[in-house]
Amino acid sequence: MAEAQYYQNDPRWKDVKIGADPHMTIGMVGCLLTSLTMVMNHFGADETPVTLNQKMVASNGYSGAWIKSAMVPGQFPALGVKRQRYVECKNPIPAPMADIDQGLAAGSLVVVQVDREEDRAFEEEDGHWVVLTKKVDNDYQMWDPWQKKGAPETLVGRYGFGSKRPEEIIQKVIWHGKGDLPKAEDKPAAPATPAAPPPTTTPPAPAQPAPGDDKPMAVKPTTEITLRRQPVIDPGNVIKRVPATAVLTILDLPSQARPKIGKQGQWLRVRESGGGDGYVAAWLVQETAVPAAPVAPTAPPPDTPRPPDQPAAPLTVKTTGESVSFRSAPRVGEDTFIASLVKGTSLQIIEAGNPASKIGVQGQWLQVQLGDGRQGYVAAWYVARV
Repeated sequence: MAEAQYYQNDPRWKDVKIGADPHMTIGMVGCLLTSLTMVMNHFGADETPVTLNQKMVASNGYSGAWIKSAMVPGQFPALGVKRQRYVECKNPIPAPMADIDQGLAAGSLVVVQVDREEDRAFEEEDGHWVVLTKKVDNDYQMWDPWQKKGAPETLVGRYGFGSKRPEEIIQKVIWHGKGDLPKAEDKPAAPATPAAPPPTTTPPAPAQPAPGDDKPMAVKPTTEITLRRQPVIDPGNVIKRVPATAVLTILDLPSQARPKIGKQGQWLRVRESGGGDGYVAAWLVQETAVPAAPVAPTAPPPDTPRPPDQPAAPLTVKTTGESVSFRSAPRVGEDTFIASLVKGTSLQIIEAGNPASKIGVQGQWLQVQLGDGRQGYVAAWYVARV
């Protein structure tokens, strides 16, 4: 059996093209490939992400850059291992922790997609696959295919951000092992409610422009998404969160951008209304009307000058989330977490400048002081003015 731990960002293969996509690499989107490599090796194979990638390409085991995980055990018939179950657990459906625990206790390995962002609004591009190997108290040991020096080696330790429970972190689950995996419940699950029949009429597709028609175009998110510096899913690549109500102007030629919309693995270069440029996942947006040119704002009346001897009143805010992280520095990281603040916690802003302009703004941080005198930082988009 080969070594258990592999990393998608290993210099030996991080730049190797993955699957059938000419632009994506193992380092960019190879977390599931690398996780499945570790799983197969645990049960007796001897692969690297490169060799498993080659096997899956040869057997038509990809859809673009996305590996067909159900086909992986079939590459190793002599091992007797199989994919025992696959479950999606999107909000409000929690992850089936009892089944995960039972699978691990029975000798299966459990590959899970985790939400690697601190906020609780999961979107597909935030997903990252890891391998759970053992339950330890209320946490899980794991093999994480993204190598990060000093990062915790447990699920909650690395992706809990001081407040999330395992069932909130996990978004999808795949069990691998030998034999069938019974459900943890003694009684059979209730039959699923049948899905509503599709509408009898299909809405017309948007009109396609004639060749060479490169008039300005815009898109809007289908959910809250992330604006990134580069077309790569990486926590260090985030510029800001973009709400579903935003309208984004396409910066590439529309004739080149339009075919990418809705396509998994494709990216669009855009500009958001605040003037920020970056990339968004093309599979999480849809075309919309180009907004009209904004009307020049009227200059606000000048502030009434304050007498020199009258100090500014302290600015106070309160937390709006159920569990807001209080940090030692204005960034998300295991090394900056101090405590979780309950909803409605009162905070006094202690930074200079114009902190009021940051309140409620994605990507901004505020330096604050708690009632007990402790000083630190909170995400400005998780507080409101009192």
